[in-house]
Amino acid sequence: MSSPHNAFAGDAIYLDTMLPYALLRGMDPAVKPFFARLEGGEFLAYTSALTFDELAYCLLLALIKDSYDGSPLDRLRDEEEKLISEFGSAVAAQLRKLQEFPNLQIVDVIASDLETMNQATVEYRIRPRDALHFAAMKRVGCLNLASNDQHFDRIPLIARLAL
Repeated sequence: MSSPHNAFAGDAIYLDTMLPYALLRGMDPAVKPFFARLEGGEFLAYTSALTFDELAYCLLLALIKDSYDGSPLDRLRDEEEKLISEFGSAVAAQLRKLQEFPNLQIVDVIASDLETMNQATVEYRIRPRDALHFAAMKRVGCLNLASNDQHFDRIPLIARLAL
C-alpha cells in the first residue's frame, strides 16, 4: 500500500527511477515540490547507480519517441549507433544534473547485495532488478521508497510513496 510522495515526512527516502524521470521529463508538476523539499534539505534521498542505468535507457527511448514515428525500441535496435550519437549527449547532460542534485546520495551496487537480491526475488516474488534496489535500500538502512511500482508492496518492510 502506498501514500502520496508529497506526504513524506521522514528523514530519508530511496528514489526509484520514475520520480527522477518525471522530474527530468517535466511529466508531473507534483514532483517539483518534492524535489524542492529535497533540494532545501528537508530530507535526504538515496538512489543507486542502477537507477542511472534505468534512467538513461528510459530517457534515450523517450527522446527517440519525441523525434521519430514508430516504436522507439525497434528504432533503437535498428539504428543504435546513430541514435546514441544523436541523443547520448542530451541524456548524459540530464544524468549529470541529477548526479549533482543537492541532498541526493548515489549508492553503489555491490557484490554482497546479490545474496539479498536472490532472497528477495524468491521470498517476495519481485523482479531481480527491483530486488537489487531493495538490497541497496536495506544496506543503507532506508526503507522508505518513492516508486509507482506496486509490486514493492509485497515487501512488508518497505513504506512506498507513489507519484
